[in-house]
Amino acid sequence: MNNIQVILWLFPIIFIFHDFEEIIFIEYWISKNRHYLYERFPMLSKRLLPHFDNITTSSFAFGVAEEFILISIITIFSYVMNMYSLWMGLLIAFTLHLIIHCVQTLIVKKYIPAIVTSIICLPICIYIINYMMKLFTINTVILYSILGFIIMVVNLVIIHKFMASFSKWLS
Repeated sequence: MNNIQVILWLFPIIFIFHDFEEIIFIEYWISKNRHYLYERFPMLSKRLLPHFDNITTSSFAFGVAEEFILISIITIFSYVMNMYSLWMGLLIAFTLHLIIHCVQTLIVKKYIPAIVTSIICLPICIYIINYMMKLFTINTVILYSILGFIIMVVNLVIIHKFMASFSKWLS
């Protein structure tokens, strides 16, 4: 097994480590900070908080499990086929996700679920991306980063719809 094949397996591990923090704290954090969020961000809160009222810890974990399975399938495919472009694009999109959590914390001006693991995982992801970028042209990196970001956004939109349905099904 070479370095790249070892590095591949770090992505699913880092992903689930990060998302554990979100799974554990998101429902409690939203209920505890609801009033604060409505005061600081009234328009955004009116749009987002009703959605999170329909999401339980179980349904959020369901969404995270789907994302983990997707990342794991792409990791396995990349490992078996020795094709790392899509994997790297998704890792770059995930790293952007970590950066967004850091920005959210600065905007909200308090702890948000995901910031601790974002701070821990961000340097690791940057190191991996730096290592992997030596293998590809800049055009390939840009193309697959855009593709990875599109996959991430589309998947998040779809899975958030399923989370609400899953919560209703559970109750």
